[in-house]
Amino acid sequence: MKIKNILSVSLLILAASFSGLSAVNNVRSINDTFLIEQNVNNVVTHVVSKGETIYSIAAKYNTTIESIYKLNPKAEKGIREGEKLQLQKSLKVSGYSNHQIEAKETLFSVSRMYSVSIDDLKKANPGLSEGTFSIGRTIRIPSFSLPSDAAVKQQPNVKSEYKVMKGETLYSISKKQNVSVDALFKSNPGLRNGGLKEGMILTIPDFQISGQTSMAGGQEPLLTDIPYASAGETVRVGLLFPFKDKNSSVSSDKLVEYYEGFLLALKELKEKGLNAELYTFDIGTERNTKKLESLLGTNEMKNLHLLIGGVSKPQIDMLTKFSKKTGIKYAIPFGSVNEINIQPNLFQITTSHSSLYSEIVTAFKQKFDDYNIVFIAEPGSNNDKLDFVNELKKELARSNIQFKTVTSSTDLSGDISKSLTVSRKNILIPTSSSEVTLRKIITAANLLNVEDITLFGYPEWQTYTQHTESLHKYNSYIYSIFFLDEQDKKVQEFTANYKNWYNRNLINSYPKYGYLGYDTGLYFLTALHKSGSRFENNLSNLRVPTLQSAIHFVQENRKGGFINDGLYLIHFEPGSKIEKIDISK
Repeated sequence: MKIKNILSVSLLILAASFSGLSAVNNVRSINDTFLIEQNVNNVVTHVVSKGETIYSIAAKYNTTIESIYKLNPKAEKGIREGEKLQLQKSLKVSGYSNHQIEAKETLFSVSRMYSVSIDDLKKANPGLSEGTFSIGRTIRIPSFSLPSDAAVKQQPNVKSEYKVMKGETLYSISKKQNVSVDALFKSNPGLRNGGLKEGMILTIPDFQISGQTSMAGGQEPLLTDIPYASAGETVRVGLLFPFKDKNSSVSSDKLVEYYEGFLLALKELKEKGLNAELYTFDIGTERNTKKLESLLGTNEMKNLHLLIGGVSKPQIDMLTKFSKKTGIKYAIPFGSVNEINIQPNLFQITTSHSSLYSEIVTAFKQKFDDYNIVFIAEPGSNNDKLDFVNELKKELARSNIQFKTVTSSTDLSGDISKSLTVSRKNILIPTSSSEVTLRKIITAANLLNVEDITLFGYPEWQTYTQHTESLHKYNSYIYSIFFLDEQDKKVQEFTANYKNWYNRNLINSYPKYGYLGYDTGLYFLTALHKSGSRFENNLSNLRVPTLQSAIHFVQENRKGGFINDGLYLIHFEPGSKIEKIDISK
């Protein structure tokens, strides 16, 4: 089972469920809509008993041997006592209820609402399709029961108590019992510590949610509170990008690569016990937000726990407003918003280096205060880092740390030589990040017979691969919010996994979008897995081994959102080793 090239054609909605053993069971095309769907309603875990065989297990659960092997590929090599198998029971239709289709509902949202598959809905309503799914139409909703020999005994509900069944969440229970999630928390304080567990007895308050309205066709009322998931429960995440916009400021190929990297993070965490559903939406063009506006009105969007996406300012602004209105958390992968200091549900992932100068200056002073510090402002350079240099000089002066400045156009090597000292280590800092300036400094340093020279530079230097050997030679340091160590074993494993899953190499760009998607997925999915949808309260304790992005969120005020101030100090050690120091932690 692999996910390959799933975005090579038109994509409108993509939903991936990773709550079972097999990530993807079915891929189908529906009027330019691609849906990756897993029917987990009747998947159970079976512990192999002594003497059991694949044949006896298949007969017991009224399933096929092929189905068992599909969900448990390793079982083809044999099964052992105590081994856990994922099995799909055969369900029988026990009856039907009616549902009247309302505005903004989709075939998928109705299937999710009643926990039945789209195929089951179509079988119960001959001729039903996306094209005939229209407002006002009444359709039949099948209900299922297990075969009598495998029926699950359930405790009847009582007015004030409820026994948690397998697979249930606080959100599903709140809908079933017509109470809010917050009301369940207030009536069951122990939920905040231990979370929801199968077999737990909950106290159900005897009042209804305020502001609810009755739905047609016997449909359960919609909740007005924010979708909630405690630690370990199934979380729903939405990725929203202009995948088909040929004029997007971020090319569609890079956005697809971002998505694919995110999927690999999802797969990795799923293997560690994460229960998650990923919904991916194409949101139209950057200039026209009508499609995005329409998507934000669907039930799928309103039931998510986290949104990630948007490229242009109009898209980001619209998603920000949606987040404010619904209370759903929104992570902004590219760009920024003015509302970050007044909306606590926002997470700004990308931060400019200039906004982190104070942290860089502090790290520099702590590490190099006993060096002979030499700034190089060679004429003809673009001096694009003069603002950083000036801030660094001011801090050094305030701390009574001496420094020198070289400004020469005729003999750079000679002028550098005059500024060096033999009593201390020397560090050279140019006022430009350009390749031309770096090349001139390296050439000048090569003419000197001095060992204790260190170069301090900028994020752009990591893209000048022709000078990597010289950076190691001069024990160089750079700062950056992105850095990919190609020598790192985990980086190499990711590269191999990406090639294996998608049958192509990553796009050669800075930064690499596959790693951006992977790091973002790894961070937020880990947060959701460990802390549930209210993960913001535990971010200070969250440590995630990202590969390219430094991620460390801070909240400047209690009423505002979170800004990523993650920052690396990269050390090109003599030889070929690279030390990546996260100075934001």
